[in-house]
Amino acid sequence: MQMPKIYLGEAFGLIGKTLPMIWVRLGSYLLLGLALGIYAALFLGIGWLLGRLWAPLGFIVFIVAVGGAFAVVQWAGRYWFHMLRAAHTAVLTEFIVHGRGPEGSQLEYGKQQVMARFKDSSILFAVDLLVGGAVRTVVRTFTRVATILPVPGLRSLGNLLERVAVMSTTYIDEAVLSRAYQHKEQNVWAVAKDGVVLYAQAWQPILANAVVLALLSFVEFLVFLLILGLPALAIGALVPGLGTALGIGVLIGAWMLKLAVADAFALAATLLAYHRSTSGMEVNQEWVAKIDAVSDKFRELGRKAVDAVKPGPTTAENDHGVASGAVSAPVIAAAADGEGVS
Repeated sequence: MQMPKIYLGEAFGLIGKTLPMIWVRLGSYLLLGLALGIYAALFLGIGWLLGRLWAPLGFIVFIVAVGGAFAVVQWAGRYWFHMLRAAHTAVLTEFIVHGRGPEGSQLEYGKQQVMARFKDSSILFAVDLLVGGAVRTVVRTFTRVATILPVPGLRSLGNLLERVAVMSTTYIDEAVLSRAYQHKEQNVWAVAKDGVVLYAQAWQPILANAVVLALLSFVEFLVFLLILGLPALAIGALVPGLGTALGIGVLIGAWMLKLAVADAFALAATLLAYHRSTSGMEVNQEWVAKIDAVSDKFRELGRKAVDAVKPGPTTAENDHGVASGAVSAPVIAAAADGEGVS
């Protein structure tokens, strides 16, 4: 079996064309990395001081600090970085679909496209959660990852590949949502629902790209560790007292570079695979029925798509055609439960 095309070269070209967005991503993750570094230094100092009084107390402070760091990253990811990734997706989609980029600031264009389609972050977040749940169900139910990567000995790693495939669906989620920027219809629930179906119909090359790029992003993380680690080792040899701080700084720095650059590269390749594979494809109602039978999140997308065009005080449309009552806290909470949504 021939391996599906992996769009590494074209993705690299897209990264070059969207360098303004890459610089914004790098700057944003640099600030987050600095904040995490200061946070780590503060709590390490507190933990060390308390540990001298009573060793278990220092360990408790360390555990609390780690949990707090993850909470900070999740909060930043949900609000700023989620919107930034969506804006970058909008710019990438413009290049992929129309062969040219927006005039003026790419960041401003991306933000305008996101807000024009989703109105506010709560709608974007809710649609993303439902799409993510539906896509993960499709991956678990209808796909066999080992069959699309015909590498000797790979079938024996089927379970590991399935886990990597589920992790890589974050790129597929963005690819599905990119249809909202490609098409001018304002019912983003319907666009997302159709996008999930099209993914199911053409899953092989799209998932192959997502899996390969997810694996490659971990390799890139190791490369970033090496690049940052070598000078840190040299400095640590000269000033041994800085060893712990340098080690933490290298880990944070490599992680931030992975999120800013490697993930953007993986996103670009997956967007290319999605749009190329689904170009001109029509939604197959048999696949609609198949996914509807196994995914609560997909059925919820369908309900929201219908509600968005219903007249009435509780589903009156806003200026962008999305029902003002389409998003609620229970919906977001329900979308976050089950079907592998994190």
